[in-house]
Amino acid sequence: MAKKDKEKIAKRRAKSNQIKSRKKKLRLVKSHRKPDVQVMYRPGIADMGAPPGFRAINMSQAVLEYGKPLEQYVKTDSKDGLNILMQSAMLLWNYANSVQRGKEDEKEEKDIIDILRRTFGLEYSEANEMVKRMVERFDYLFPLDKQPKERFGPFMFIRKEIRTIIRPFDYSTLKLSNEIISPDEKDKKVIERINKLDSYVEAKADYEDYEKLLLELKEECMKQFKKWLVDKRLSEEIISLYDCINIYFDFIYGYMHDDIVLLKSVPPVYFEEFFIDFLLRKMYVEPNEYVYWPPVLKLFYRFLYEKGYFENHDYFIKEIDYIEPHFIEVLGKQFT
Repeated sequence: MAKKDKEKIAKRRAKSNQIKSRKKKLRLVKSHRKPDVQVMYRPGIADMGAPPGFRAINMSQAVLEYGKPLEQYVKTDSKDGLNILMQSAMLLWNYANSVQRGKEDEKEEKDIIDILRRTFGLEYSEANEMVKRMVERFDYLFPLDKQPKERFGPFMFIRKEIRTIIRPFDYSTLKLSNEIISPDEKDKKVIERINKLDSYVEAKADYEDYEKLLLELKEECMKQFKKWLVDKRLSEEIISLYDCINIYFDFIYGYMHDDIVLLKSVPPVYFEEFFIDFLLRKMYVEPNEYVYWPPVLKLFYRFLYEKGYFENHDYFIKEIDYIEPHFIEVLGKQFT
C-alpha cells in the first residue's frame, strides 16, 4: 500500500475515535426496544492480541474449524450433514475441553464412542481412535496457556493450522458492462420495500413489522441482484456470490448502531466496522474467499443505483475502495 494511502487510512481511523472507544459495539436491533440494553465492549477481531502463530476466532467458527476431520464422514453440502457435523464436533469439543482441564470421565468417553459408532457407522477401534485424535487436536489448536486472559465474549485463540497467502482481488477479471439495465417490476418492488424499511428505521417502527419486512426483503433483493449479475454477463464465480449481500443486510438493518445507518447512508466508519470486524466474526469461509466481499459489495451498490434507489453511487464505491487495502492487510494478519 502506498505511503499516502496509509496516512489517509490512519487519519480516517483517528477521526473514528468514538467508534474505536466503544470497541466495535453492536447491539441487536430488537434490543433497541428495551431500556436495559447490555453492551459488550471489545476490540476488532484482528486486534484481540492473539499470540504469534494464533488468531482470534468466535466459538461457532472455532467448533467448525476443530471439526474439520469429521467432514469425511458427512455431506457438508446439506443442512442435515452440517447439523450432524456440528453436533458431533461439539460433543467431542466438550469432552476434549474437560480432558484438557483434568476432568476426564471414562464413562463419558465410552458414551461418546458409542454415539460416534452409530452416527458414522464406525468400528469400536475406529471411534476410539477418533476420540483420542480429537482430544489431541483440541489441545493443539487451543492450548490453555494461549487463551485470552480478558473476556471479549465467546472468543478463543486458535493456532494457525495452515498459513494462507492473501492476494487482493484481480479486478482485471471483472468485465462489467457500462450499459444501465432499467428496473423491471420486481426491481421496482424491491426498491420500494427498501425505502419502506428505511422509513421504519427512521421512525423506530414496531419490531415485528420491521423484522417481517427485513426477512422478506433480503430474499427478494438477493434474487434480483443475482438476475442483474447474470444480465451483466459476469462470470459464474461472481454470480455465485450473489448471496454475500445477506450478511451486509444483517449488518445494516439487523443490528443497532450509534447512528442511523441505511443502505443509502453509511458513515465511513461503518464500512470499516463491517469489513474489519463484523464480516470476520460472522462469516466462516476459506480465507481467500473474503477478498471477494469488497468487489461484490461494489457491484451491489451499482445494482441499487441502476434500479433507482439513489442517483449516484460514487460515494459508496470510493469508500469501499478506501477501506479495501486495509481489509487485505487485516486478512493477512489473520491468516498468514
